[in-house]
Amino acid sequence: MSSVRIECVAKEGCRIGESPVWDEKQGALLYVDITGRNTAMSSVRIECVAKEGCRIGESPVWDEKQGALLYVDITGRKVCRWSPVTRQTQAIPVDAPVSSVALRQSGDYVITLGTRFAALKWKEELVTTITQVDKDKANTRFNDGKVDPAGRYFAGTMAEEIRPAVLERHQGSLYTLFPDLSVVKHFDQVDISNGLDWSLDHRTFFYIDSLSYSVDAFDYDLQTGRIVLWFFYPGGNRRSIYKLEKEESIPDGMCIDTEGKLWVACYDGGRVIRLDPETGKRLQTVKLPVDKTTSCCFGGKDYSEMYVTSASDGMDKEWLSRQPQAGGVFKTMSSSIKIESVVKEKNRMGECPVWEERENALVYVDINSQKVCRWSPVTNEVQSVSVDARVGSVALRQCGGYVIALGTRFAFLDWDTQAVTTILELEQDKPNNRFNDGKVDPKGRFFAGTMAEETAPGVRARRQGALYTLFPDHSVIKQLDQLDISNGLDWSLDHRTFFHIDSLSYAVHAFSYDVHTGKIACPKLLYHLEKEEQMPDGMCIDTEGKLWVACIDGGRVIRIDPETGKRIQTVRLPTPRITSCCFGGKDYSEMYVTSAYDGLDEATLAKEPHAGEIFKDIHFAGGMEISSGIWDTPVESSA
Repeated sequence: MSSVRIECVAKEGCRIGESPVWDEKQGALLYVDITGRNTAMSSVRIECVAKEGCRIGESPVWDEKQGALLYVDITGRKVCRWSPVTRQTQAIPVDAPVSSVALRQSGDYVITLGTRFAALKWKEELVTTITQVDKDKANTRFNDGKVDPAGRYFAGTMAEEIRPAVLERHQGSLYTLFPDLSVVKHFDQVDISNGLDWSLDHRTFFYIDSLSYSVDAFDYDLQTGRIVLWFFYPGGNRRSIYKLEKEESIPDGMCIDTEGKLWVACYDGGRVIRLDPETGKRLQTVKLPVDKTTSCCFGGKDYSEMYVTSASDGMDKEWLSRQPQAGGVFKTMSSSIKIESVVKEKNRMGECPVWEERENALVYVDINSQKVCRWSPVTNEVQSVSVDARVGSVALRQCGGYVIALGTRFAFLDWDTQAVTTILELEQDKPNNRFNDGKVDPKGRFFAGTMAEETAPGVRARRQGALYTLFPDHSVIKQLDQLDISNGLDWSLDHRTFFHIDSLSYAVHAFSYDVHTGKIACPKLLYHLEKEEQMPDGMCIDTEGKLWVACIDGGRVIRIDPETGKRIQTVRLPTPRITSCCFGGKDYSEMYVTSAYDGLDEATLAKEPHAGEIFKDIHFAGGMEISSGIWDTPVESSA
């Protein structure tokens, strides 16, 4: 495609859109709306669409006439076609490993199987050999293939593998099948002939020989279909445009986008990477939930979706149990995240947001200002109740009003009268302690933890905190002690696991949970934060069972998969001191994120005008949180 395609991808109009910057780690565009005070980000959503696991899924190509994705299962010896309408996969078995498939102008397909080029009639399930290559080599087969802009079919060979990526070296070649059915060999001494594509101006041919761990480029003559080799010139015309890094592993299939950037599937690297062939730099990484990513192509309406194939061959039972989608086909879609500052009244230390469905409002605390606050999205007004100590957390009561943790007390708060009634005072032997984050469990018990106050900036007594549970009958038990800063907490969707953050451990831990007794046990490390993520703070869970962790001084919330212990998404906010998060709004489809300005000096505050505000994030992957917990106190015992 030689024309320039222009698409409006972020349709939420900015008042003054400015300062675009690409976030390579997240595969996202970050920009600001200056006068609208918004930050937006385009993120990638990944879905497994063809779940019938291939042994080695490869060579995806979009069949526009059929509105379907075509691909092969090499060692499964099948040509497959997946319909996004029916979400069903049809398959035609063949008599040899089938490594690539391409569309024919006259209809149906041309394939490479074994060492043969062949025609495939889909309805008749008829395969007709066109010609054979490598007749002098009994142990080779075709691998990846693709049609050039003039309709010539390029495909390369390789030796059969002893096991994945282990084979006799230098046995492969690259061939072209011309429309007149003649065949030309371009070069040999190839290990694993793999990904191939052409530049938008058709003057460059891009090629991967996998065991070189390189993406190479050649000059290309579109008129003749010849790769310009210039063997008489030292080093020839072949040049490496990108060498894969160790964690990217082995380059496999490849495609090109409408900006002329290459996308390379990384076998055993669990990702596709986007490369700029002009600069030789990696621009983007999209990680998949499987290691053996094999190839990629664009398709769907307007070719706006990327499809990625994968493999399961070479994986043992334990590996497959960790990656049950191995061998599936994935669709990656760009989805827009819009971040809006909704509460502009700045909090010294905004924390513990919780959505109150009865009031259609966001309830939260400003710890250091000693206030419990309630913001209405209808009126856009904030009401607040001042209390007599630093208030670390707030939760809803079944009978109305709130239960709060302030100072070292559990207390009730009557919003209408602003009366605060103490339930129980704790840690009277630790005058420098106070409560911090808290949350209600699925059975209505209020969990909240303590911490030592700072005696100087960044200085506090260590291991002074504890985690407590307030039961509906007003009894209290201590669950943990020797904590530094008891912080974010939540429960798994099946209520069998309790998640907790002690901030100075820079980690999220998981405990077994007995929902009948409210007891926790058997802690284990779930996720250790990376340096740039800074310190974990508040936390919530979404309807897919994934955790969202606010990173104070990291300017972000991160999404963690508790099953794998891996970070799967990052959403950056326009201020560094991000403190907590929750879901709310209609259908709990919006994430609310609190922040703080305490701890920032004047120079930093001047550069961080949004510090202390509350943000709403909408339209992002991850689903919604279950309805906020309500403290289950008997009505007759309420104060």
